Amino acid sequence: MAYDSNVIGRAAGRGLPRVPQADAEELLSDLAGHPLRLPEGFVMSGGPKTCPACGSTRVIWGCDPEQTRPRDEIHPVVWDEEALMADSFLCRDCDAGWVEPVSAEPITWVRPYWRVSPETPG
Repeated sequence: MAYDSNVIGRAAGRGLPRVPQADAEELLSDLAGHPLRLPEGFVMSGGPKTCPACGSTRVIWGCDPEQTRPRDEIHPVVWDEEALMADSFLCRDCDAGWVEPVSAEPITWVRPYWRVSPETPG
């Protein structure tokens, strides 16, 4: 897809799903290669299942190695210097990017997730 400008949209909030503690311990233990026990009250959230812009299920985490754009090219809707891209997600189908709030707050997305500079009048 070619983009001449950034398009910003809004979607209804949905909140991130909570991962049960036993499932979180199993997942993290598998990643660590040894059993892990999480403290009581530990909360782990799962990622979104769909893109708020197009509904695609081909969503990746903003820190995924497949996201190859330098951070200074990432649109400010998706990139936050303090939060980095920990809560950012990208759509492989429509190139939208967004920060997924933990609670059910409205979502602001931008397509494409990288900055597009308007053409300079000639």
